[in-house]
Amino acid sequence: MSIALSAWASAAALSEGTALVVSLPMAGMVWLLVVLDNGYQLGRGLAHRRRRRLSRSRRADRAPAPDVRSPIDYPNVLPRPAGDTPVDRQGRFRATGIRLAALPALAVMCLTVQTVFFKDGGALGLGFVLAECLLLVFMVWTVWTSQEPSQPWVTSRIRAELFRREMFLLLAAVGPYLGRTDQEAGHIRDARLSLLASAGPAELGAFARLADQGPDGAEIHWQDTIWQDGENDVPFTDAEIAELAERMRTYLDHRVKRQALFFELAAATCERTEEKLGRTAKGTVLAAVAVATAYAVLLHLRPGGDSPSTASAVIALLAAGLPPLCNMTLAVQNLFASQRLAASYRETLQELHGHEHTLRRLLVRFIGIEPVGPELARAFRSLAVRVESSLTEELRRWRIIVAKSEFEAGL
Repeated sequence: MSIALSAWASAAALSEGTALVVSLPMAGMVWLLVVLDNGYQLGRGLAHRRRRRLSRSRRADRAPAPDVRSPIDYPNVLPRPAGDTPVDRQGRFRATGIRLAALPALAVMCLTVQTVFFKDGGALGLGFVLAECLLLVFMVWTVWTSQEPSQPWVTSRIRAELFRREMFLLLAAVGPYLGRTDQEAGHIRDARLSLLASAGPAELGAFARLADQGPDGAEIHWQDTIWQDGENDVPFTDAEIAELAERMRTYLDHRVKRQALFFELAAATCERTEEKLGRTAKGTVLAAVAVATAYAVLLHLRPGGDSPSTASAVIALLAAGLPPLCNMTLAVQNLFASQRLAASYRETLQELHGHEHTLRRLLVRFIGIEPVGPELARAFRSLAVRVESSLTEELRRWRIIVAKSEFEAGL
């Protein structure tokens, strides 16, 4: 792309073709947009690898103990079904948003260059005006045609989280699997996974509810169902105690602790992103004030009949271009919503730490000298529902934060 642009510029300089000269600014703007898009994707990949490298020791410290069974080692528990080729839907959404945020700043730059350097017109001045029109048309077209731009990303994450949740509902035998035999649980699992694989946004929202519909149409929360089951308070056998304790350890290490680590790392990433964007916006504002002040001083000192110098023309270009650049940074900051996401992640992390403490206390009771009965099993299942409720609530907040019906035209 860079070679093609260089060849285009050389041909425009050597030839007298007006069309080549007029179209040169438009080709330059297209090149800038491509560089911006590819630069973001490259930087995104490098940042992801850097975060993985820096968090390697922390992830190793939180890894499940070797003697703790994996969830898929239990009956009826299946990993997430293989799907299509993985697509970075978050990256695509944000790349489009960043490109849209840059369009007004580039349009202002084109107009300013024409006004400052080519005020008498000419082929190149006409080219910058047409480049501005092209950028504005592209901005309007992107906004109008990108309806529900975040929906693929939102749907993809919600479906992935619900697939993961189904695995741990089976592990803890709660929700639709409460009181079911292995054969019944297998049939229910197959039906629910099939429904989940083909569900759209509305169906996913209904699927996420932690409640069943009763015969009268009223919803019965899974938490209530646990304490209404018909188990007798008969002490468990040693084999039943060992099986349940093993499931509790698996749920603690593979569900609670892993999710807590995810939210801890995600919150830290969002906070760093917010800090960087905030510093960039503040720096741009200060630079804009300094350049505007310098431009005012030059205008005051320049005699009325003197033509503007090259220095004053460059300062005028910066004075006009920095405010849109600041607006672009603020638009990207709003697109990422890092501050709100970090607050949501921190809240969920705090809830998971409380659930982890409660589950550890239950495990201590299991290895104590008192007889273990169904009341402790119900306590574990009740806690599992509370954990899933916390994670489902976080998913609901996340969808509210990131979902957009369309990109804002004011970017």
